[in-house]
Amino acid sequence: MMRIFFMLVGIMISGTTSAGEKNSPPIQDLKEVKRSADEFLIKENRQKRAQFTAVRINPKIVVEQCAVPLESDWASSDSGVLGKRVQVACRSTLHDKKGWRVLVPIAASATHNN
Repeated sequence: MMRIFFMLVGIMISGTTSAGEKNSPPIQDLKEVKRSADEFLIKENRQKRAQFTAVRINPKIVVEQCAVPLESDWASSDSGVLGKRVQVACRSTLHDKKGWRVLVPIAASATHNN
């Protein structure tokens, strides 16, 4: 009897979860956000002869899927290289047409001029 009860509770919970997921807007893949930051840094490294690399994005970040191409640029910061971040921005999402931005931390390596 208890086994049937727990099975029914499990079915109810899974049904509620999947119904809620159907109404949720699609989520942006964080790999695409990081790729946008990486592409920006490749261009910056060539222009400035620097060695900036994007650090792992916090996997807890959840943003709605972007309807337009992602844009990357330096985030405003006055704290020097250690505080630099790349800002990846979406101007319009698929569902609510609002924008978002994700700050991607970077690491800087020393460059050697021969």
